[in-house]
Amino acid sequence: MAVATEVGQRIEAQYRDLERHFHHWEKIKDCIDQNIDVFENYRQSGHPGGSRSKVHMLVALTLGGFMRWDIRYPEKRFGDRFVLVAGHTIPVIYSMLAVYNTALEAKYARTRDPRYLVPNADERQLTWRDLLGFRRHGGLPGHAEMEGKTLFLKFNTGPSGHGSPPSAGEAIALKRAGAGEVKVFAIEGEGGLTAGASHETKNSAFGLGLDNLHYLIDWNDWGIDDVPTSRIVNGTPQSWFEPYGFQVHGAEDGSDWGCVTRAFLETMHAPNPDQHPHMTWFRTIKGRGYIVTGYKSHGVPHKLNSDLFWQIRKEFSDKYGTSWVGVDQPAPSDSKELRAQFEANLKAIADTITSDEELVDYLADRLVEVGE
Repeated sequence: MAVATEVGQRIEAQYRDLERHFHHWEKIKDCIDQNIDVFENYRQSGHPGGSRSKVHMLVALTLGGFMRWDIRYPEKRFGDRFVLVAGHTIPVIYSMLAVYNTALEAKYARTRDPRYLVPNADERQLTWRDLLGFRRHGGLPGHAEMEGKTLFLKFNTGPSGHGSPPSAGEAIALKRAGAGEVKVFAIEGEGGLTAGASHETKNSAFGLGLDNLHYLIDWNDWGIDDVPTSRIVNGTPQSWFEPYGFQVHGAEDGSDWGCVTRAFLETMHAPNPDQHPHMTWFRTIKGRGYIVTGYKSHGVPHKLNSDLFWQIRKEFSDKYGTSWVGVDQPAPSDSKELRAQFEANLKAIADTITSDEELVDYLADRLVEVGE
């Protein structure tokens, strides 16, 4: 009883500390959403639904102190590993890194403090300007690749379920190397759990005692088909993992900072003497905030410069005062003009961040703090 009380007190203290920054997380989330929408609009490619549904859990994971990582030095030997199991939702990672690095660049420009620099930035720092090259030759690929500016990722992945076996492989390698305190975070949607490799990975994770393996499940009930997952796969994340020997915690509202944060805290502080692997689920909406939700948001962005696209931009403007180029206008027919508009609207998001010094200070300092 005394141990449980002590754990509860630690959770509450840490929660209260993080809660003070939820308003920053909210704006960060909104800017990540905008990046996803804007570069997918102008490239007419990508996966908006599953990218948007993962934003809350990613922001909480990376800024809440639950994952040990350094955006400046992703190669650190004892940094936690991150695997995007279904690599086609890579737009959320590109967008998150672009927002984070915008704050670092702004803080360095203002202070000239080298703590905010990314070494070899031209080759290692993903900025909003890189989003212009999404799915272009020599630019950012359409699936997750561990290289150059995306060394945050710790495995190359693509289709659903692809990254599950290597996540367990990295976890066992770390334990065998005497680095069992290094965690492996593997993010997946429920569709990817239907793959045979996921079943085998769950069995192996329990049998090998991989208490350093953390599945994070985006539970939104939709894939690419017009039939919800719950119509073809029985159960819930709890029943999909507990019988395999996983410790399970979850957030009934995966779009609420309080619920998401408490789910992470409960996972990280739960006693685990028998070395069970972990799974934390987040009940989300595929296409949250995108107007089009469910399977229709899976792999198809809004039509180029459509009314729906501009409607979401105007909602953001109403909240933050952002000025967009080409509002309510069809896309320019000239390719150079279209690219100029693309760049101007990505910069508008970056300017929304850099014009908020309090946000820049929080985000840049937090990234350095987590890294050190």
